[in-house]
Amino acid sequence: MPVITLMSPDPGPGRPALARVAEAVTGLLGIPAEHCWVLWQRLDADAAHRPDWRDDGSPCAPVGFVTCKETYPKELVSELLLLLRDELSTLLAVPAEEVYLVVRRAVPGELLVRGNVWQGDAKVPAPTGS
Repeated sequence: MPVITLMSPDPGPGRPALARVAEAVTGLLGIPAEHCWVLWQRLDADAAHRPDWRDDGSPCAPVGFVTCKETYPKELVSELLLLLRDELSTLLAVPAEEVYLVVRRAVPGELLVRGNVWQGDAKVPAPTGS
């Protein structure tokens, strides 16, 4: 159930590109395709400051927030972050080291999903090494 929100002063890469990112994420997590959302928010250039967002016309690496259930183990979340870094770097033609992502954990009782308040589920197994 990740919700990935990406923000940048650049226009979004388009729905098909964001769908490819979601497909990579759901493949890694082993979840149905409809359980991942990728949102692009274009920021007004005067509404944000980030030193590596240049005015020279080069692409700006996004700042992003990944919201996922707390049941995902840290190892899997680390793999997810690295996957997103690589996918976004390639997709947007930005340096991988400029992609900034942070995870926000959804805890039981504080998430409404598919019409119900999520009360927790079994821990997702850690990756077997890829």
